[in-house]
Amino acid sequence: MGFKTSSHFHTPTLLTEPEWKTIYPQWTKTHYRLQCPHAGLFQCRLTGLVFLMEGEGEVLYRTVQWDDSLLHSTGRTPAGPLFSIECLQGAVRQLHLPHCEITSGKGFDSLSVAHVTGDSVEVLQPVRVTYSHAVVDITDLSLWGLVSSYFSSSVEGQVLLFHKPQLRKPTLNVHLLPVNVPVTEVEREQRDCKYIQIPSNCPLTCGETYKLCCDSAEKNKIQPLVEKFRREYGPNYHPTFQVFLEASTEDVEIRLLKRGDEEVWTRQVPLRDTVLVGGLEVRAVEQLRSVRCKFVEKVSEPTIKGLLDGLLHKKVINDYEKDSVKVTAERADKARDIIDMVLHKGPNACLTMKTLLCELDQYLCSELGLR
Repeated sequence: MGFKTSSHFHTPTLLTEPEWKTIYPQWTKTHYRLQCPHAGLFQCRLTGLVFLMEGEGEVLYRTVQWDDSLLHSTGRTPAGPLFSIECLQGAVRQLHLPHCEITSGKGFDSLSVAHVTGDSVEVLQPVRVTYSHAVVDITDLSLWGLVSSYFSSSVEGQVLLFHKPQLRKPTLNVHLLPVNVPVTEVEREQRDCKYIQIPSNCPLTCGETYKLCCDSAEKNKIQPLVEKFRREYGPNYHPTFQVFLEASTEDVEIRLLKRGDEEVWTRQVPLRDTVLVGGLEVRAVEQLRSVRCKFVEKVSEPTIKGLLDGLLHKKVINDYEKDSVKVTAERADKARDIIDMVLHKGPNACLTMKTLLCELDQYLCSELGLR
């Protein structure tokens, strides 16, 4: 085990963001897949990673756990997720790693890039640092991540909310995390919970004690009473706070306070959609069953392709199921396979397919009566 510090790159320079194309990757339970059709800068919309490609290529990447014992010898700590990156075409020439630092008098001098290979780590200075990314030139791919020589007092954070509707005691899981933690990484651990998309940005201070408050406190209980904010980069993302709600709660005001009861974040959180979703899901099953024959007859090839990509992204189907549909020769057979597969998976899957179909082909949805 060992480490080395490289001086091949010059001192980081603060720049504004370059122009890049932002696209959704394919996402499975184990990795992200980004198809880059030509040379240029491509940003992953889920993780914030940016790849400078010298030509066409397919990039496979996933987050892995930092080895704290390996980093300890470098005197640095994680400042972002650690990514395992592969590209068979060898077309990746530069990485833009998302950071969460808030600029201060020292700028971003604390940021470095760790290149982990086996039981050794090489610490590199970024080529440059923008307000959201640290840029590093690369010659080979393995494990790459941001590290810091110290934790800045304040970082760009995010408050993520996950609602678990239950008949007796619904819960709201509240996560305080650095903004460069991908939401998808947290979401996949929140089984049976619905992610509530709400403005989440919030400056957070490392080591500061925070308290969560909500209206109707006598009915909606919160645990713990206070908690310190720490940078967490997985692989486990446990809730910072948990709110136990009354079953009839349709919305709630959440406030985050730091020491001295200074309010740093407040939002009105709608819960009605998650409470009523059961009825919507049941109706989606009935609708898809009733329009099955007409769907098979009318749906187009581009819409089928979009449905497959969307259902894979939403984790309704897996790679094997998607490929099994792709090899089917006839368009009608593909359509029949998709709708039967989704109907077999139950109400949640049916509601997801209906939503995707309405986004992809509004005319077809109107004709099928799915609006």
